[in-house]
Amino acid sequence: MSLPQRDISPLAGQLEHTLSTGLLPPDVTGWGSQLLQRLRQPVQVAVTGAPGTGKSALTDMLLGRVVIGKNAAGLPVEICHGPEERVVFDTDAGERLQQAGCLASTAVPPGAVRARQYLPDPRLRSRSYTEIPLAGPPARQQDTLQQAAAMADIILWCSETFPEAEQSLWSAVPDSTKDHSFLVLTMADRQIMRGTLPGLIESLEPVAAEEFLGVYPVAAIQGLTAQAAARPAEDLWRSSGGKQLAEDVQRQIGLGRASDADQAELLIRQFGGSLPAEAPQPPAAQTARAASAPQSPAASLAAALDQLQSGAEDMLAQAEAAGGPQAGPVLAQCMDLIRGLSSSLEAMPGSEAVSAAREAAQDGEELLMLCQLEQDEDAAIDAVTLLFQLKKELAQDSPG
Repeated sequence: MSLPQRDISPLAGQLEHTLSTGLLPPDVTGWGSQLLQRLRQPVQVAVTGAPGTGKSALTDMLLGRVVIGKNAAGLPVEICHGPEERVVFDTDAGERLQQAGCLASTAVPPGAVRARQYLPDPRLRSRSYTEIPLAGPPARQQDTLQQAAAMADIILWCSETFPEAEQSLWSAVPDSTKDHSFLVLTMADRQIMRGTLPGLIESLEPVAAEEFLGVYPVAAIQGLTAQAAARPAEDLWRSSGGKQLAEDVQRQIGLGRASDADQAELLIRQFGGSLPAEAPQPPAAQTARAASAPQSPAASLAAALDQLQSGAEDMLAQAEAAGGPQAGPVLAQCMDLIRGLSSSLEAMPGSEAVSAAREAAQDGEELLMLCQLEQDEDAAIDAVTLLFQLKKELAQDSPG
């Protein structure tokens, strides 16, 4: 389940007007300017990893067509929105060369150091993809990875087995980036044929639980085939692992946009007057908004917990009306709710109770990830039960 798209253009315009009044404190102005920039640029998704780990195939799969193919040749490649298909190359001589079409069918000019691919794909209005190869000695790879972490909102780390050398490299990435990153085991079809995939996933789960949102085995070629098929190939799309990854990346994009929009609304309400009209928001966004209101920590936490409770109850009611819990949608909704709670807690003023709540929410999110591995009715029931237990635990420890 993905969060519905939200038109943030009117909100960005209102925030710009609020900032232009000159009435905001300097620290708030700086925060508001950064927020406005985030609202007006797409979410940056970085696809990185060692050479030969299937980065281009994964990016093409997420785009649903061959765009990069085998022509990246170790270049950093950005894929973003544009009115027509064209690729722009920057060269080591300082030239900027343009060619019509896609990189996959374009000759890379000598001396090219990076490429930018423009596509008239409406999805790229809200996100962009940047393929960032990690090559050379470890120190150079570390510098490249740190630069990627600084610019990216979401990172997809591509690897066939995520060996110790890659784990060491990834360990230096800031925790704030790890919280929005995915470990993608590319070329999973090879592991399946060897019979090694279940053991590999089991061995990586302890590391991934601390370092990523989750482990995603993906057979990108099969996923791309399913996407590009003349007739929908939903079973192949699901079995390739691409469907789950694409949906969870979209969910992260939606949550990030909702969080930015909620913070903008808070600033506008405090300093800029009325807000543009908006459609009703999903439970995760309502949770974040309730906690963003200028209240005391105790009141903010109580409001967030009320939203968590009501969201879980609504979900149970919907499940009963549908004849029982549907594992996939219920697990996705539970994850949306708990991540919305986490976003709310991050926006609250620091206190001992809020810090404890943040830690408990993080633990709950990790347990939900384990439930998602099962994808059955028992896992769905366990996930909803976990939400109520978390609400009860946080309510007992809340201040006031």
